[in-house]
Amino acid sequence: MPRPNTLPIAGLARLAPIGLGLAFGLWYVLTAPRHPDAPLWPVWMVLTIALTTTAGVVFAYGLNRWVELLGYHTVRVRDVIARPATILTVTLLVILAGILRGPVPGTWHGVALYTVVLLGGVPAVGVTEGVRHATNMSLLGTRGEQIAVLIRLRQLLQRLLAAAGSLVALWTLALGAGAAMLRSLPAGSGHSGVTQAPPEVVLVLGGVGSLLVALFYVPAAAALQRRGRSLCDELFPLTEAEEASAILSVAEDRHKLEQLLGMDRGVFADLQTGLVILGPLLAGAAAAFLSPNA
Repeated sequence: MPRPNTLPIAGLARLAPIGLGLAFGLWYVLTAPRHPDAPLWPVWMVLTIALTTTAGVVFAYGLNRWVELLGYHTVRVRDVIARPATILTVTLLVILAGILRGPVPGTWHGVALYTVVLLGGVPAVGVTEGVRHATNMSLLGTRGEQIAVLIRLRQLLQRLLAAAGSLVALWTLALGAGAAMLRSLPAGSGHSGVTQAPPEVVLVLGGVGSLLVALFYVPAAAALQRRGRSLCDELFPLTEAEEASAILSVAEDRHKLEQLLGMDRGVFADLQTGLVILGPLLAGAAAAFLSPNA
């Protein structure tokens, strides 16, 4: 038996990605070209370490959510690996090509950072795809049990969206701080190409992160909407009601079930709540970072 007050090995394994993310962030900022005279140098360091640590946190969180998903429905890794692997691989190759052919060539340092951030989201992406796969399969049990599973899957998907949103936010802030820091360097410092890049590139890259989240969230949320609508049609068919009072009663009960399943909100409204609500924060921070006087 394990000793009292001793953290189990499984618990240490869950904490390992967080420690690795923190360690990588420290390594990254300590081995990057130093610009201590740049006003945003400390800000960039803190945001970069926070980004890599958050990637570790999201990685561990995604693994825990996979275990939760298996409690609701049996899903195999091979059932969900193909689509996420294709999208993430293409994304990494595009980022790699952009970095190596960009104004600062040979920055493998940056490739390592982007790879760690993408890897941090892999388990969460797998769970999101697992939710879609489980929803499209036949749900077992009574209608009440199926509704309970759909509610739990929707709640699980919402939590994954919040986790991914935090990663996208830090991604954008760290990129903004880094770009503004490089633009503040004097001419001839070896980053003149960066100073010529349009500031809006930072917001575009932040939008790429939001797009990646949407590519996985929207299909899963749409599958939940379809299955919920199917259950509503089975339990509260409006076509069988003839009298006005019966129609209103069925419609009211159906609406209550739709609210319970979250069907009264559109897929893109949920996505906006999870990601675009960060817009004021990101816009304000980006405006500060991208200001000519920064």
